Amino acid sequence: MTPKHSTLSTRHCNLRTLLMGLLLLTGVSAVGTGQAALPVPNLKSDTDIATAGFYRLSWRTGKITQVEAQEADNPAFRDAYLHYQGPDDASVISGKVNDTWDYRTRLLRDRQSGPRSDVVKVTVAHHPLSRAFLFFGLGVAVFVATLLMVVRGAEGEGRAQ
Repeated sequence: MTPKHSTLSTRHCNLRTLLMGLLLLTGVSAVGTGQAALPVPNLKSDTDIATAGFYRLSWRTGKITQVEAQEADNPAFRDAYLHYQGPDDASVISGKVNDTWDYRTRLLRDRQSGPRSDVVKVTVAHHPLSRAFLFFGLGVAVFVATLLMVVRGAEGEGRAQ
């Protein structure tokens, strides 16, 4: 290859790289589909630590009607579980064991999938069983005390007549 051809080849390669970069910046697919690139969904959780037994994930999809939400028990998303795929913009999650759960989403359109969202972590930390039994015991005590007051009040009215 002569130096002249080498310079033209380098210019051609640089021009092609520049055009590909411009296409990516404008959101036009390089394969010529003409569709804009899908945005990154904004994934949020209503809590970082879930003690109530449930929590809510939500995301913004704009005009895109399909979203995919993945769940994993590790930040690398090994063995990730497809938690949700569909048109909704939120999901309520319950029934999880104590652990830290990682979530990420991406938008889907036709056969195209967008970039994944930032990872949202939710730590599930249920109330201890001893606390549940304490509240149950207090509830029983209040019920019995109320029942005794009603019975004594009824007995008192019976004697007064």
